[in-house]
Parts: sequence; C-alpha cells; structure tokens
Amino acid sequence: MPAPAVPVIDLRARRDAVVAELAAAASSWGFFQVTGHGIAPALVAQTQATARAFFASDPALKQAASRTLDNPFGYYDRELTKNLRDRKEIFDFAPLGETPWPPGMPTLRPALQAFADACHGLALELVERLCEGLALAPSSLAADFVPAHSSFLRLNHYPVEDLPVSVDAPPPGPFGISHHTDAGALTVLLQDQVPGLQVQYEGAWLDVRPVPGALTINMGDMFQVWSNDRYVAPLHRVRASTDRARLSIAWFLNPGYDSVIAPLPGLLSSTAPAHYRPLPWQEFRGLRALGDYGDYGEEVQISHYRQ
Repeated sequence: MPAPAVPVIDLRARRDAVVAELAAAASSWGFFQVTGHGIAPALVAQTQATARAFFASDPALKQAASRTLDNPFGYYDRELTKNLRDRKEIFDFAPLGETPWPPGMPTLRPALQAFADACHGLALELVERLCEGLALAPSSLAADFVPAHSSFLRLNHYPVEDLPVSVDAPPPGPFGISHHTDAGALTVLLQDQVPGLQVQYEGAWLDVRPVPGALTINMGDMFQVWSNDRYVAPLHRVRASTDRARLSIAWFLNPGYDSVIAPLPGLLSSTAPAHYRPLPWQEFRGLRALGDYGDYGEEVQISHYRQ
C-alpha cells in the first residue's frame, strides 16, 4: 500500500471547494501543495537562476553580506535548528527590513523583490481562504498584515559536501534542517526537483515530493494559535543532500511586529476556551531568531504559551 501523499489543491477550482480542501489539509497535514497559483513560470525560473548564481559566487562575496546577532537578515552558513548546525547555507531578504547585500550583484535585490511580492500576494489570499475554512470572515486577520508585516524571503542551498565554515562553528547535525515547526503564519515554498523535504504525519516521516509547477505550503505556529489548534503547524525536516545539491526558496508570511497573537474570538465559547494566552509576536520572533543564530538554550515554542 503506497504511503499517503500531501494534498495537491488547484486554486482555480470553485472557491467553496478550494476553501474546504484547504481547511481539511490545514487541520490534518498542516501541509499541502497548490497549483493554479498565478505565479508565472518565467518568474520562478529567474528567481531560481538568481539564487543559484548567488550560492555559486565567491565565499568572500557571500560573507560580505552576513547576518549578525543584531540583524537576522543576510547570508549565514552556521544556522542552528534544535541546537544542531544545519547542513545548508541561506540568504534572508526582508522587504521591510534592513538586508545587507553582496557587492557586485546588482540583479539580486530586484529579482528577490519580484518573487517576494508575488508570494506575498498568494500568501494573503491563502490566509483569507483559510479564515473562511474556520467559518470566519475572510478579513479576520487582515490587521495583522496590513499595513505592516515582518515577512521575509529565504534562499536555501543544501550542498552535498559540508561547507567550510569558521573554526568556531559547531559540527553539523545529521540533517539539512532538523525537525521543527515554522514560527510565523504560513510558508510558501518553491522546491526544485531534488527531494529532501519531509513532514511528520500520523507518527511517520513522509517525503513532500515536488510537483512540477506547484508551490508547497505549510502552516506556521501563529496560525495554530489563531485557530486554537484547529489548524496544525506540522513538524518537518530536510534530509541531508548526499548525491545532488538541493535549492529551495521560502516566503515566510509573518504578522507585524506589533501583533499580539491569540485564538480568534469567533472560535471561542464556554465549551471551547482559549488554549493559549496572548503571545507578543515580536518577542516570539526575536527568541526564535536568536536560537537560529547560536545555541542559547531551549528553543521557544508555542507550547510555552499554553494555558
């Protein structure tokens, strides 16, 4: 019997059918793939080519755009997940933040900006439909993203050989990225055709195999809180690359830094009380970013805000 597969949802279908499929996937898998998303294939190809060119550039050029303890954006090759160093290198771009840019690559910023804009529009559309799937108004979460949000775009490169990082870096863990949930609202992920992403479903680790032309979506911690656990932020990980390098590009849809996240009132009643106390997003995001940068002890989770 074949293993179950992450749902694939065509966003061009009838709206009520799409809403029902999204809600079912978000409440069971926390993962789904979408086709008919409206992001042009040419833009996808251009963004992938730009990302590959950046990661193939001189190490000194990449290091010139490195993140710091005070600024979580830019290049990094020593990120930790679950206190283990990932087998990857990244570049984070925040459209509303201060991103350092490598010298001599003038096409990098406009290319990433164009793809970030397209992903942001898709992500906000998905938020509306996911709210409808909870029998709430589509605009129930609009104030958490407009006029301000803290979303960012991440380029991920998983090389076959471990990177020659600085001598003070901890040894790599066994995975491209160790098991984790995403901190924000939801993630829009562009995978290449090299498998590696896995989701935990019903106690088993299953591959999220790339579907040509599709984008992979997963729910984040904040949507689990907003939905009072009706939607799940799934554990996922990335296998280490062993024979082929892998590239992925993720748009992390995050609320504005002033947002205080709590279960939505329309989902609460005397028999369905709030599972979480109010969670200041800026505090939560800051603690997660600190744990990515270095080993500062136990990683903060939404379980710390349960009541």
